[in-house]
Amino acid sequence: MGSSQESEVREPPVPDPVSLVFRALPYGVAVGVGCQAMVTWTVRTLQIGAPAGAKPSLDSAPALVLLIGTLLGLVIAGLATWRALAPIENPWRQAMLSIIAALGSFAVSLVTLPIDRTFGRTGLLVLAGVCGLVAMLIGQRTPRPLRGP
Repeated sequence: MGSSQESEVREPPVPDPVSLVFRALPYGVAVGVGCQAMVTWTVRTLQIGAPAGAKPSLDSAPALVLLIGTLLGLVIAGLATWRALAPIENPWRQAMLSIIAALGSFAVSLVTLPIDRTFGRTGLLVLAGVCGLVAMLIGQRTPRPLRGP
């Protein structure tokens, strides 16, 4: 038999890649939709005191927040998905799925328009809060990347 000094080196369990993807994609989409809800809320807040212009201007504060904020929301959704997919340790798959989550968050974020029209800025804050809660719950269940020695 073996001596008591023998020790077995056990490798940590590798997460199931399919379940990891099914957690990471909704996580990224929730983060992205929450960001887009906050962008829409910021634009609506900036528009409160501004006079209505005869011609839309791309150099106005609401337009710049909308354009830059939308792009940043996509990037944040992609980065959140990338981070959630870190345990698979495959940059190609991480990049591909991050792009899918970012573009998916943009498509799903179109829900901010009817929410804004129906419930106003309060509805946008509620949507951002719900998305943050969903992302937090999914993020807690996502395995962390394995650290090397």
